[in-house]
Amino acid sequence: MDKKGIGLFLSGVVLCASLFLGKDGIPNKETLYCKAAAASAVLPQGYLAWHSYTSYEAMDSLQYVQLPDGTMTPLQGDFIHAMNADFGSHPFDLVFMAIDAAADEWDLYRCNLLTGKTINLTQHSGYRNEDPKFSPDGMKIVFKRGRWSHENNSFVYDLAEMDLYTQTVTMLTDSDAEESMPYYAADGNSVYYALQQDGLSSIWQFKPASGEQRVIYAEDGVTAYYPVVGNDGLYFTKWYSDQLHNDCIMRLTADGAAVMLPHQSEAYNCSDPFPMTEGLLYSSSEHGNYDLCYSDGSSTAALPACNTDRQELGAVFYPSAALPEFGSGLCDYLLGMETPQQNYDVDGNGVVNGIDLTLWQRMMLLYETETVFGNIP
Repeated sequence: MDKKGIGLFLSGVVLCASLFLGKDGIPNKETLYCKAAAASAVLPQGYLAWHSYTSYEAMDSLQYVQLPDGTMTPLQGDFIHAMNADFGSHPFDLVFMAIDAAADEWDLYRCNLLTGKTINLTQHSGYRNEDPKFSPDGMKIVFKRGRWSHENNSFVYDLAEMDLYTQTVTMLTDSDAEESMPYYAADGNSVYYALQQDGLSSIWQFKPASGEQRVIYAEDGVTAYYPVVGNDGLYFTKWYSDQLHNDCIMRLTADGAAVMLPHQSEAYNCSDPFPMTEGLLYSSSEHGNYDLCYSDGSSTAALPACNTDRQELGAVFYPSAALPEFGSGLCDYLLGMETPQQNYDVDGNGVVNGIDLTLWQRMMLLYETETVFGNIP
């Protein structure tokens, strides 16, 4: 590597450290350490993000990120009330929603955890921009965009998509019904979302190529929302019944049947599912406030050091076990070999080059995970 490359590499490491350390290398005052509970269900090693607030109305939400070594800190910048983060194709690429402190407007932000750089993707758009989610290849995001309707005397919410390289926004839907909480299908060719009408919401699917919209799950008198796609299908949250409005988590099977997941109770809420290869992250109000929990399918465990007297919600996870595969794909891409389309821009500067590969290898070693070169002679 030439001197310029080495300088960029070292700058990336320093900036990454500065995100989690204060002056003189002293950890930020709010830095915490979060480990899974000592129980049979153990959260795998990886990168965890979630938000925490006293209440939505209090406007005090903090967006936390935890690294594989357990170090965790809230994201900070010229914004307030940050929440609803999502990881991209690598764990240093993060999008979230927050209120621009100067403009007093809901915007979408993209943070590179490696460099510490955060940009406002929708600054001064004149819209409410919320609920961002990455496409499977990390090249786009889908989100909810709100516009003021003088006819309705309220905001009207539609689905929108942004190309992250050009920051061009394409509107996907246009209706008076509220469309929110979008999530890409595994192949990236359609979007699941919650559609709200007459005070209740149901789960729908939209196919951008054809414009087709169809209902996936609806139940009379029951709200269903928060669709999330896992390796084994679609997950969502719904009320137990039209009479019991506590939340439970469901999974839609291949034949379209909705199955309630185990380890839930009508006595409290379970919501905000995030399916993983090894299990499921979710939030539970069993002990009053919402706490983060993890289930491996046979048992559950709270994440006690993460859980406070606030509401812990919206957990997402990037497993360390996925790092070698990403690094291998990055190496193949740089060698000009055919590789699945993905965002391999590790440092977020818009160019994929050897610096990205070097930074990736360095961060793998730093967090004591398997190096991407471990199986290369």
